[in-house]
Amino acid sequence: MLVKMYGHASSSEITAIEEKLHGLGYTTGKMVGEEITLIGVYGDITRLPTGEIQEMAGVDRLIPISRAYKRVAQKGVPGALIHQTVRIGRVEVGGDALSIIAGPCSVESEAQIMEAAFFVKESGAKALRGGVVKYRSSPYSGWEGIGSSSEEALRNGLRLIVKAGRAFDLPTVVEVLDAADVSIYEDMGVDCLQVGEPNAKNQSLLNRLRDTQLPVIHKRGNSLDIEAYLLWVERVMAAGKENVILCERGIVSSNKYTRNTLDMGGIAAFHYQLSCLPVAIDASHGSGIRDLVHPLTLAGIMAGASVVLVESHPNPLIAKSDGFQGLFPEQLSRLVAACQQVWELRKRIEPLYVPSALLEQQYEERIGHDKKRFFDV
Repeated sequence: MLVKMYGHASSSEITAIEEKLHGLGYTTGKMVGEEITLIGVYGDITRLPTGEIQEMAGVDRLIPISRAYKRVAQKGVPGALIHQTVRIGRVEVGGDALSIIAGPCSVESEAQIMEAAFFVKESGAKALRGGVVKYRSSPYSGWEGIGSSSEEALRNGLRLIVKAGRAFDLPTVVEVLDAADVSIYEDMGVDCLQVGEPNAKNQSLLNRLRDTQLPVIHKRGNSLDIEAYLLWVERVMAAGKENVILCERGIVSSNKYTRNTLDMGGIAAFHYQLSCLPVAIDASHGSGIRDLVHPLTLAGIMAGASVVLVESHPNPLIAKSDGFQGLFPEQLSRLVAACQQVWELRKRIEPLYVPSALLEQQYEERIGHDKKRFFDV
């Protein structure tokens, strides 16, 4: 729900509305424009005394906002750029800081993940990623990950990446494939769980993730439209879970040159219109081409992403999986530096963005006058 204040509403009238809503148990977010002020109301709107609020001094009107994915969009006041943050270990993701999560597609050995973590730390990235069980559509695709053969192997693989993360003070992000394994990831000290593209619609896994305290990065399925994807994310959040991060990693299109097609419009829609959640860009899977990861990541940041997922390897030429899209250490360092510069640029220019909600009513009031000016010749 939005409470739209008159342009002449005083600061005391605006404060009175906020205090009234807080007293009723709601949280609020405010966006002040040159002409009007919008107050976002978050909580169970069905019990909001709308008539009472409407009659308060300075209130122009109440604007209902209703989406099927209510928790995903809970703080998504259109154009107001009110977003929540998510903590991954010691790192706060979203908000005013850019967060870069880097590491190999797969944990291959202790020496490999230790060296990968060293380069991730040296680059300035904030968290370490790496898979221990790999999703393979074909049984003939070969290696399925260091942790694929048994529970003992899974625990050993998780132990390696957690050890590397702790050695270099990097929180760890690891993909989970099976609902039955979530408790193992929790036990082994992983800091964040990732839902990969193949499991974007895995109902049993998503239901299980409602109960974990760990944050979840939920990658968009490559065939899911924007709102269908957000409904699957809503499944994870339906019981009250809030620490979820959206991730755009490419969709299927007629383009056959890149592995997938990154949906930059989707990133912008998530950030500017549809969701309160932090948005991640994964250009490694979005392109599948090492040399395109750098420019596409920067484009994703400008489109609205505040989190970067990127694959890097101490030597991607000998990687056991997805080496063709993994960055060399030198490329990772340059990408992190470029990301920070683009992030600073975005922070400087984002205040120039004006949401239509701040302009529409004043133009609605001019419709009759403008029709006469433009069309009554």
